[in-house]
Amino acid sequence: MLKRAVERHPAIVTQAIIHARHVDILGVLRGCGAGSVSIELDMFRPDDAKALHDAGFSIRVNLPRSQALAAYRQGGRDIVSAVVQWIAEGFIDTISGDDVPFLARLVERAGVVGR
Repeated sequence: MLKRAVERHPAIVTQAIIHARHVDILGVLRGCGAGSVSIELDMFRPDDAKALHDAGFSIRVNLPRSQALAAYRQGGRDIVSAVVQWIAEGFIDTISGDDVPFLARLVERAGVVGR
């Protein structure tokens, strides 16, 4: 459906939302005519981001509220520090989520890390 929408309205900016880690993510995005991609946090990998950027795609990652991220820490995975690093290194172009102050703090931290 996305490909058909792009063909009918070529000026529209489209973004595919990826809920799985595809073997050929570039092929999927090219096949549906997406202009950018939104990758679920659990599916995000920096090596995929590099390949996507090299192919000209921008990347958005949607983040759950900070309270939900506590489960990652309890499981031994410091995902918040990883997200800050990924932003600082340019792997993530856009972040989104419901907790705007939390997102702003992540971006602020990434600016410090990226200096």
